[in-house]
Amino acid sequence: MKDRFGAPNGGHQWSLARVLTLVGLGVAMLVAPVTASAQNGIESAAQSFAGAWGSGSVDRLSSLLSPSGIRLQLDGASHGSLSARQASAVLRDFLGGYEGGVATVSRAAPVDGSRDRGFAEIRWTSRLAGTSQELNRNLFVGMKFEEDGWRVDELRLLR
Repeated sequence: MKDRFGAPNGGHQWSLARVLTLVGLGVAMLVAPVTASAQNGIESAAQSFAGAWGSGSVDRLSSLLSPSGIRLQLDGASHGSLSARQASAVLRDFLGGYEGGVATVSRAAPVDGSRDRGFAEIRWTSRLAGTSQELNRNLFVGMKFEEDGWRVDELRLLR
């Protein structure tokens, strides 16, 4: 005799296929909105960072840095792990040598398999201060999700 669930002898036996199907559906329902939300948050944070970088606004950049520290690599010089305050000082000195900048996000995404890590690739066009020579650079921006949103914890300027 089978019960209304199709289990023999009135028991509630579930086949492995049924269990895996239900678990898969549950995970898909939970992950899809988080991934879409994370994607939107990363893109928004990347756009804010690019706008601040392009305009040379160190104050705005500083508000986007992780308070737990940032790794910087600018023009080959690696600055290791710095506090947000130290990173702001390095960025102020560095960006002071450039003018007329424009930065655009070419890609922003969560790191595969992670809910709290993301990255952005930003294209930066600027001039050395006092010259008309245009420079094109790429920025790699590593981000992590903290309690108040996405924060930058890694920045690499690539040629």
